[in-house]
Amino acid sequence: MRAERGSMTVEVAFLLVLLVVPLFYLVGTVGRIQAGAYAVTAAAREAGRAFVTAEDAAEASARAQVAAGLVYRAHGFEPRAGTVQLSCGQSGCLTPGGSVRADSQVSVELPLVPDFMRDRLPTTVTLTASHLETVDEFRAGTP
Repeated sequence: MRAERGSMTVEVAFLLVLLVVPLFYLVGTVGRIQAGAYAVTAAAREAGRAFVTAEDAAEASARAQVAAGLVYRAHGFEPRAGTVQLSCGQSGCLTPGGSVRADSQVSVELPLVPDFMRDRLPTTVTLTASHLETVDEFRAGTP
C-alpha cells in the first residue's frame, strides 16, 4: 500500500498530457482551416463586388486584388497566401447586366508540422471558392 502512494497523481498527469495535447492541436488546426474557409469565400465575394463597382475596366482588376488582399489580411493570412482570378461573362467586363466570376484560392499551413515531415506528409490544405457578381443594369461609366 505504501509503495503505490502518489502513483495515481502521476498516472492522471500522464493521461492528461496524452489526451489534452492532441485535443488542443486538433482544435487549433480546425480553427485555422475554418478561418481559411471564411477568408476564401469572403475574398471571392469582395473581389467580385469591388470589380463590378469600379468606374472603368482599367482599375477594376486592381480594386478586386486589393479587396481580396484586405480580406486575407483581416483573417490572419498574408495577402500573397491567397489568389483571386477574375473572368468576365460573354457580354464583356462591366457591361450593364453582365457578370464577373471571381475564383479565389488560399493555402492553409497546418500548424506545428516539423520540417523533416514536409516531404512525407501534406502540410497545407488548399481551399477554393467562387462568386458570380452581376454588373448593375443601370450603371454609368466606361465598360
